[in-house]
Amino acid sequence: MTENFRNQAVIDKFEIIEVSSISLRCRDSGDWDRLADCFHPDAKVSISWFSGNARDFVEQSRKMMSGHPPADRQNHIMGNPCVTLKGNRAVCEYYLILHQRRTIDGYEFDLQTWSTCLDLFERRDGAWRIAKRTLIYEKDRMDPHNPSEVPASYFARIDLSRYPAALRYHCYRNERSSGRPPSANLVLKGTPEERATRKEATEWLAAG
Repeated sequence: MTENFRNQAVIDKFEIIEVSSISLRCRDSGDWDRLADCFHPDAKVSISWFSGNARDFVEQSRKMMSGHPPADRQNHIMGNPCVTLKGNRAVCEYYLILHQRRTIDGYEFDLQTWSTCLDLFERRDGAWRIAKRTLIYEKDRMDPHNPSEVPASYFARIDLSRYPAALRYHCYRNERSSGRPPSANLVLKGTPEERATRKEATEWLAAG
């Protein structure tokens, strides 16, 4: 491997990780134009509540955020990114922890969701952008922000039976706060859907 090749690989990996990171920050801050610019126009997104074109994802995210109470907050935390390059294609895989404050039934809750993100990148006209994003969900939790304000019977009353066990609070929150049921293409860790997602990423990269 020549020095120039190594240097270019470092530059490419930095740009790719930066685009993934910016996309998460823009999603949290509501910078919708910049979020859209992180994706190619024909990019796809497959997450817990949405599966489709990235432009539609940005618009639906904007509408979702505008419907939340002012006190609601969220932060997507990216960790341990790993980039695999092949020509003008790349896979950026990283851990993703979503921290949220949500108001449900008049109570404030703190929610966390753990997942792995697979961003498939393609360089077009010299710029790296996301061609497809898929989240692989691992687990979640939901805690009262002030336990003394939430009746002990609250969790016993809510119906979580129709949601995947590993992601029941995340899906419950989505449906209660925004009316969105789980996506039919939801991918959970350790399932055939995860294996298929990873196989698709490997084949997509190899074809680059």
